[in-house]
Amino acid sequence: MAKVSADPLIDPDAGEALRAEVGSLREQIAQLTRSGHELISTQTRMQSLLHRATDAIIQFESDGTISSFNRAAERIFDYAEIEVLHQHGQRLFHLPPQYEQDVPAYLLNYAQNTKKQYDTPLIGLRRDGTPVLLEVSIAEIEADDLVLFDDFSDTANTGESAGYEAFLCILRDITERKHIDEELRQHRENLENLVAEQVEEIRHAKDQAERANLAKSEFLANMSHELRTPMHAIMSYSDLGRKKLATAKPEKLEQYFNRINGAGSRLLSMINDLLDLSKAEAGRLVCDMRPSSLTDVIEAVLTEYEVLADQRQQKIRFASDAAETVIEIDAERIGQLVRNLLSNALKFSADGGVVTISIDDTTLERNADDPIPAVSIVVSDSGVGIPEAELLSVFDKFEQSSRNRRQNGGTGLGLAISREIVHAHGGEISAANNPGAGACFTVVLPRLQAHR
Repeated sequence: MAKVSADPLIDPDAGEALRAEVGSLREQIAQLTRSGHELISTQTRMQSLLHRATDAIIQFESDGTISSFNRAAERIFDYAEIEVLHQHGQRLFHLPPQYEQDVPAYLLNYAQNTKKQYDTPLIGLRRDGTPVLLEVSIAEIEADDLVLFDDFSDTANTGESAGYEAFLCILRDITERKHIDEELRQHRENLENLVAEQVEEIRHAKDQAERANLAKSEFLANMSHELRTPMHAIMSYSDLGRKKLATAKPEKLEQYFNRINGAGSRLLSMINDLLDLSKAEAGRLVCDMRPSSLTDVIEAVLTEYEVLADQRQQKIRFASDAAETVIEIDAERIGQLVRNLLSNALKFSADGGVVTISIDDTTLERNADDPIPAVSIVVSDSGVGIPEAELLSVFDKFEQSSRNRRQNGGTGLGLAISREIVHAHGGEISAANNPGAGACFTVVLPRLQAHR
């Protein structure tokens, strides 16, 4: 029986090609394996960098869902990555109504508007609803030379989502920075206001100093005249009396002495005014408080001025509607106060004019819940009145009403001293104009000094 051999016929060239192809495939597999390891390593490094970033980095897909959420984003929004992955991103932001269903369009639009970012930070929302102020920027994503997101200008202009697969939204928490900026702004504003107030205070103080200096200069000039007039009378009549001592009749000499006495009294009164004002400014204006009849004090002063009023055909009317006029006062000081007010009223009223003085019951309203029993003294004249702008300043030292300072003279100390006397009694003094004509001065004194 014959043997048959079935060995395959192998082309030596084909076998060599096959072995080369197998070797190439093995090399490709090895290269792919190495590339895979490198890709995994790169992804690991990228993930590490992503999670170590201090800014929140969130990857949004075109439908607004979240595909990446780093640890900084977890800290800022208080959500774990697993809670928001593949979820819509609208829960993370305070969105205008037109963008509630299109977070990507809103973020892209917002990122393009630099001025809006500066003026109005993006508002994020933490898990508990607490707002977070955010600064936003958008980054493109590239893969295998394919730009998944590149240009969002169309989105910014139209508010519609552009043609992209995904984009990275980089968010920085600027809440604390904005708070600091706001505090700095407030501090700067407060400082500017403080500087403006201080400048205004300095300007006001300067104006006051200039007015005081002018008033002082006018006072010194006026006081020089006021002092010189009685001194001149004293010197003149004393010299005249000395020369005619041997020949003049006794009644003539008596007339000289009376005029000398009158001039001396006026001079002494001015000196006393200066001394009283000096005491008041030094806090040494002492009052001897005793129960005294206010009616008796006023009537005594009226007696002193009867002759002066008669000479100018002026009338002084006095009325009391107070239930009780005995109050705790320094009678001498209150007499000085009434004398100053009555003297001014007569001086500034025309010949034939009327001056009224009245006292009545009233209260001091320092505490609305506990008014203090008091008595008012009102002195009203029929003169030219006081300019409205000067109703407060007439009580300042050296000040006189501009309507009558030239024609009536005086030192400008009477009302300043009167105010100090009233304050020493725990009372109040004010000036006003009568509806018809003339000025009205009102003094309110507590009945008991214990009520001051």
